[in-house]
Amino acid sequence: MILYHGSPAGGLRELKPFLSEHGRPYLYFADNPLVALLYAVKPVPKPFSFYPYGFQEKTVVFSEYYENAFADIYKGKTGYLYECRNVRGAGQPTQINCAYTCTEPARVDSVTEIPDLYVFFMRQEKEGLFHIKPQQAVSEQEMHLAQEALQEDMQKYCLKAQPAHPMSIFLREHFPEVWEKS
Repeated sequence: MILYHGSPAGGLRELKPFLSEHGRPYLYFADNPLVALLYAVKPVPKPFSFYPYGFQEKTVVFSEYYENAFADIYKGKTGYLYECRNVRGAGQPTQINCAYTCTEPARVDSVTEIPDLYVFFMRQEKEGLFHIKPQQAVSEQEMHLAQEALQEDMQKYCLKAQPAHPMSIFLREHFPEVWEKS
């Protein structure tokens, strides 16, 4: 099986596990190259995560939880799509659709540089493989769940007491209502 890994770093010949938000050192893969490329940009610092996507049949759907979120995060950013075959120990312990992890390094079989991820994803959208759900189309329930998760992170990591932290800045800029609730 071919698995894909998206990264902002180029020139890697071997991918190595790193401490994840799931509490263990994992190397993350996807069996869908578009999903892997969403992770080629790190919109918030670890241990935080901000990848609001899902699926509508086989189409990857990115939900904009703030206005023009997709362009804000991906426009002008370079990403690398790593392709690995025969990844030892790959499994799905996170229960995330199409996501695989392993705890051992993996050899890179090929890599593709994507000079502008936004342009790349816009081409995929024209082909029906990708869709951006604009903020006004996000349901109240979906937005509520997303804001609840951000609120939990704020409390868990005491972000209100750390206004200069990059995640605090991200929340104040894009989710002022979440920031003010705390």
